[in-house]
Amino acid sequence: MFCTFSHVRLAAVHACVPPNEVSIMDELEYYGGNRKKVERLRRAIGLNTRRICPEGVTASDLCFQAASELLDSTGIRREEIDALLFLSQTPDYQMPATSCVLQDRLGLSRECAAIDLSQGCSGYVYGLWMAASLISSGACKKLLLLVGDVFPPRNPANRVVSPIFGDCGTASLLLHETSASDIAFALGTDGSGHELIAMPAGRARRPLSLDRTNDAELYEDIFDADGNPWRMLQPYMNGRKIFDFSLQVVPDHIKSFMESAKVSPAQIDYLFLHQANGQIVESVTDKAGFPLSKVWSETFSRYGNLACASIPASICDRLGGSRQARGRMLLCGFGVGLSWASCLVPIAGLHVGPVTDYQGNASETYNADYLAHWQKIFCGKEDS
Repeated sequence: MFCTFSHVRLAAVHACVPPNEVSIMDELEYYGGNRKKVERLRRAIGLNTRRICPEGVTASDLCFQAASELLDSTGIRREEIDALLFLSQTPDYQMPATSCVLQDRLGLSRECAAIDLSQGCSGYVYGLWMAASLISSGACKKLLLLVGDVFPPRNPANRVVSPIFGDCGTASLLLHETSASDIAFALGTDGSGHELIAMPAGRARRPLSLDRTNDAELYEDIFDADGNPWRMLQPYMNGRKIFDFSLQVVPDHIKSFMESAKVSPAQIDYLFLHQANGQIVESVTDKAGFPLSKVWSETFSRYGNLACASIPASICDRLGGSRQARGRMLLCGFGVGLSWASCLVPIAGLHVGPVTDYQGNASETYNADYLAHWQKIFCGKEDS
């Protein structure tokens, strides 16, 4: 699907990551102590360091800091925000919507609409599409799009997902401006591949039982042919098939999108792809007809695969603090679903903050204080 929206400007992007850094070189034991093997992986796909949240810090916490920094740096008054979209695969609660919690934490108006969206690696572009449609329609004038993921603890012995994924929260501001250049989008879906990246249990399809008596198998390790342990309550990924999907579908999608938007790689100044890994980023770039000089692939090596937050984090990593950026950038996300999406965005007037470290403390973790808080609510001893 191809479409364009008028009178919409992407005005600002900020990103926040946890300060805790994990290096692949600190995990030699999971590669049999083979330093040469680890060095080959670093060169081949860009494995290096990733940022991981401590227990009790969630995607909404990181997004809250990113949004606070964005609002403070742009001077936008909080009561002016018409809508808040929170896009994540890892919301704080089954209910209520995390966007409602963030509306309160950020001090936004009670007239502000708040809604949660769920999408994976293509999520940032999908979120921009939703935001642009709301603004272009006249429903909103100023909108905050908060995008981030913080996944549950991963077994470090699993060498497919554990060394890949990092945690991040981002904030983007979109404004209604009559003089803004059009923003073009193209989106696609192939749900037949929904099992290639999935968390099989924990929600309505296979919920936890009320008394936990039937849940033992959800916590058991299931080993693949390479000895990687998997659990039903943790993310699963078929790395080989996702690699094939990325190279077979995404470059042609980008070419088709550019044809519909009537642009060529020469007319695009920056290419920001979902940071699946360094090898995929460079391969997609080449097959889509772009020189490697136009793509940014360092975010994966610095912070890991940040899922739905990887594109805005890459924008901040590459352009943060720069006042020289001009022209247009093409954004393309792809992965979970399977889904993919691209957009062409003018850079003029875009405020980009640097990637900042999270400054808060662990909050709302499953510890005695948190449980005691809810026990009081259940017993009517404390207002919710």
